[in-house]
Amino acid sequence: MSTIDIDENLRLLGTAHISKTSAEAARAAVTEFDPDVVAVELCKGRLDALMQPEKFDNETLGKVLREGKAPLVLFQSLLAIEQRKMGVAEGEMPGTDLLAAIQAAAEADKEVALVDRDIQITLRRAWRKMRFSEKRKILMAVLFEEEEENDDVSINDLLENTDLITKMIDELREVAPAAGEVLIDERDEFLAASIQSLRPRGRVLAVIGAGHLEGVAKHL
Repeated sequence: MSTIDIDENLRLLGTAHISKTSAEAARAAVTEFDPDVVAVELCKGRLDALMQPEKFDNETLGKVLREGKAPLVLFQSLLAIEQRKMGVAEGEMPGTDLLAAIQAAAEADKEVALVDRDIQITLRRAWRKMRFSEKRKILMAVLFEEEEENDDVSINDLLENTDLITKMIDELREVAPAAGEVLIDERDEFLAASIQSLRPRGRVLAVIGAGHLEGVAKHL
């Protein structure tokens, strides 16, 4: 795990969003830093999806299209493909660390704050800003997934080497620069502003993806 202390009252914890190791690090950070507020890189929509994944899985295609969730489904599919390429084992689900941070905060009677922009807004903005060629690349990646062997990339590698996270971000920027700008750069700024707004409430621990760590720290 990587941490950045902005000052004695604000700590950023960067995680890979996967594996029990991430969850344990998030719990330990709540105990060690003893914050008044635990901020997590989630919006209400993403939290609901993590808490009740079967609810989204059972939605019909018609409902997905009517409610404008097609970009969400598409990007979720792309994320799942990237996880498989990295050799992420079955059962190691994204968001484990964030749920662990929320649970640890509740057990310690700490305030929890959701500091990410609404996922629907983010993905719709990303989709609108993407050129046709970028959308085509994303669709092709989902429809014609190539099997790749990545036996040398383990969960521990992801957790201990943030360069792998950076590599994923760079790949996204290369395939769809407009999507990368919205999903990463804009969210870095949004997350930083949300975290900053919590400072009057006391000590803040922010649990965010390792790929956002440097960008958020820079804004703060």
